[in-house]
Parts: sequence; C-alpha cells; structure tokens
Amino acid sequence: MDVFEVMRTQRSVKRFKPDPVSDDDIRTILTAATWAPNGHNAQPWEFIVVKDPAVKKRLADIYREGLQFLLDHPLRMGRTEVDERTFEKVMIKKSVYLRNHLEDSPVLIVVAMNLAKHNLPRYGVLKAIRTEAVYTSIMPCVQNLMLTARSLGIGTCLTTALNILEEDAKIALGMPEETQIIALIPLGYPADDFKRVTRIPAEEFTHWDGWQGA
Repeated sequence: MDVFEVMRTQRSVKRFKPDPVSDDDIRTILTAATWAPNGHNAQPWEFIVVKDPAVKKRLADIYREGLQFLLDHPLRMGRTEVDERTFEKVMIKKSVYLRNHLEDSPVLIVVAMNLAKHNLPRYGVLKAIRTEAVYTSIMPCVQNLMLTARSLGIGTCLTTALNILEEDAKIALGMPEETQIIALIPLGYPADDFKRVTRIPAEEFTHWDGWQGA
C-alpha cells in the first residue's frame, strides 16, 4: 500500500474478527517497529505479545479497573472540572466496547520501555529529562507498529488505561522493576472496513517563522 493511504486509513479499531493473527505477521510488525528513530540508538523498547486467553483476561480486568479509577476521581480538562457524567459520556462510552471486550482481541501487545537502557537519573530535577527521553524514543516505535499492521490489513488501537494500574499489570506479566509500560495495543483483523479519517486541515495548525493568529 502507498504510505499516504496507510496513514489516511489508520483508524482506532476496537472490534475485531475472531480470525487469528499469524506469528509471522506479528514478527513483521514488531521488526518494523524497531526501525523507528530513538534517542542515542538505545533501542530501549520491549514487546510482550499476549495470546493466552487467561493472561488477556487478567490484563482486561486491570484495564477495566483503571477506567473505573478514573471515574472515581475528579478530572480536570483545562480549567474545568469534569464530573462523572461528562467524563463517562466523553471518554468512557467511546471506549465501552473495548472496555467490555478487550480480552476478545486476538492479540494484545504491551509496549514497554527498558529504562536500564536509558542511563539517565531516576530522581531529582533530571528525572523529567529521563521521562521525556522515554516517550520520544517509544512513540515513533509505536507509530511504526500501527502503520505496519495497517499495511497488512490488521487493525490496532493505542490505549493507555493499563498504565493507571501499571504495577498490577507488571506483576501479571512478570515484568522487572526497570521497565515501564507505555501502551497496550489490541491487534486483529477489523470487523468493519478501514475508512479514511477526517481531520481539520493542517493549515489551521501551521505557523511559519513564529506563532501567528489565535
């Protein structure tokens, strides 16, 4: 597929067919993910491929507990506090199917960062630098993963609710201390056709040689 068409039809897929995804395709997807640019070529990513139904069920339970935690605690969007009804309408209901059926995804991929590969301070003022290094190294990898999956006709959805109860998830997966969960990505053949995304024109977000306009 043309790379622009891949990007134009890269949507969050939450409903999957029960068809299995082959290990060869998973390896192809993860290999492409590792081609992403990353800080100092540290290549600090780790991938946990979950196909075992019992493990998927445990992760799905933690995912749901994380979403419930958000419901139980007030949030702020900008300067406005978001009440439970608004939060449930805006954020939870959009993910209700995935929340209830995450374990039905043929594959779950946990993308993690091996912090030992980033030789940066764990505490103090420079901790923020370490945190930024983590995300700037991992997000291009995640994008490669998702775009490659799309090129193979496989759908994905980037989720982070598992991170809310990260320690529980790490215990369930037997992950060492020096790792950090970045994302959980369900993966499978979509139940519906891929469709082109609609976006606000880039011109409305673009500033030349400095910030112009409101």
